[in-house]
Amino acid sequence: MFGYKMENGNAIIQEQEAAIIRQIFSNYISGMSLKNSAIAAGKPMVHSTVKNILRQKCYIGDDFYPAIIDAEVFAKAQEELLHRAEKHFSGKLRKEPPIHQTFTMSTPSQNYEDPIQQAEYLYSLIEVIA
Repeated sequence: MFGYKMENGNAIIQEQEAAIIRQIFSNYISGMSLKNSAIAAGKPMVHSTVKNILRQKCYIGDDFYPAIIDAEVFAKAQEELLHRAEKHFSGKLRKEPPIHQTFTMSTPSQNYEDPIQQAEYLYSLIEVIA
């Protein structure tokens, strides 16, 4: 898990990576895009990797992982993810759909344990046939 290292079976904060995680959360909450949040933090990543970091509850601490960020910062990031998703999809849903539309879906070749990640992957396989 990015931000931690294992020592004697325990998760220990890896401070250099933890600083990047804190900065990614801060950048995203302040309005930066997913990808630019990571770039500005000095760790370029694709947007899906940044999104996965922002969703990791372990960063607020649990029985195994020590906290890297506080619960308030995590909650703000979740609110911002939801706000941006709603804003993104609300504009698309207002458009009139074509009357006759045919879709096709490629055969899935990957399987993710995270149901959200699996749904995003499956959705990406859907194509409109003109």
